[in-house]
Amino acid sequence: MDLKNKILIVDDSPSIVLALRDILEADYSVYDAGSGEEAFEKLPDIIPDIILLDVELPGINGYEICRRIRAEKMYGFVKIIMLTSCTSLEDCITGYQAGADDYVGKPFKKDELLAKVRVFLRLKTVEDQLKNLNSMLNEQVDIRTQQLVDAEKMATIGRLTAGIVHNLNTPLQGILGYAQLLELEYPENKEIKKLTRAANNMKQIIRTILNTSHRSSTNEYANVNINEVLENQIELQKANPFFKQHVLTKTHLEPIPPYHGLYVHFSQSLGNLINNAVEALYDSEVKELTISTGLEKSSIVIKIADTGPGISRKNLDKIFNPFFTTKPLTADDDRPTGTGLGLASCREMIASYGGTIRVESKEGCGTTFTVVLPLYDESDRDSPPAADAPDNHTAYH
Repeated sequence: MDLKNKILIVDDSPSIVLALRDILEADYSVYDAGSGEEAFEKLPDIIPDIILLDVELPGINGYEICRRIRAEKMYGFVKIIMLTSCTSLEDCITGYQAGADDYVGKPFKKDELLAKVRVFLRLKTVEDQLKNLNSMLNEQVDIRTQQLVDAEKMATIGRLTAGIVHNLNTPLQGILGYAQLLELEYPENKEIKKLTRAANNMKQIIRTILNTSHRSSTNEYANVNINEVLENQIELQKANPFFKQHVLTKTHLEPIPPYHGLYVHFSQSLGNLINNAVEALYDSEVKELTISTGLEKSSIVIKIADTGPGISRKNLDKIFNPFFTTKPLTADDDRPTGTGLGLASCREMIASYGGTIRVESKEGCGTTFTVVLPLYDESDRDSPPAADAPDNHTAYH
């Protein structure tokens, strides 16, 4: 693939074209056209960086060619240098009004020509970079706007779901009551025991959903039990058939002091990390999730490890960048999807408490995320470090 900058010469003089080729071909990919009509035929295939355009041409003159090129949006950043033996102020103004970027007089000097070509190539490179950046930002704004719309929809669904789940308590209590009566009458019946266990499990799931929903809806700072947050997030994962049926979960939760902050910050950030770890196990032969907590020096340390495929070295430095993800935005099957905002929001929330998230990963072996939350004196609790934390209660995966 030719990575050289492309220059199109539009001139009806074979000797001029040959002279320009001799000067430029060592460093650039050079094309030529003998008329405006030929130039317009070649432009879509070439899309040059610079056009060296003769003013006096058979048929369409250089000024009209320049105007037509500028009327086409796809050539907006192409630089046009007019070649002419007429360099009066009036001629120059006519060219600039037509859309030319500069002039080179005939007969041209090699050093002057090369200098102007280099200047305008540098300018075009910067403009191309700005164009690409603007395009990327517009794309990200569109994605973010859609995510916010989706987040509001999900928040509404979440409120409705919480109401539905709450209303399930009454019929479930009836099922559980009758199951317990049957168990008293038929104590040796294994099927009735399974029914009682299933009803109790459902009751626990409902309690966890309602508890998490209630705590996540408050904006009041309080002492948060980190171990309880982790247990609740693991319990919520059981609604995922893949997690429930295939993932072996190991927990080592040591006694740790409560942490002052917003419950939702920890439920979302730790929930995101757990969810990412579970999704990393999707295609792994060994599907193990290990979660541990403990104290190290004056900090709470939380480790979430998976036996997934690991993160490649080229991606390791990018995983906390907003919008970076190796997952598709959508999928036709049940494969994990993502927006690239989950880890970015995790780091932002944890950092607002003065905390950090470290990642260690080995390809083919798995990944471990380590969250470190510094402990503060009771005197510091009136002004918690989380005061500037993001007020975004939407979890992105």
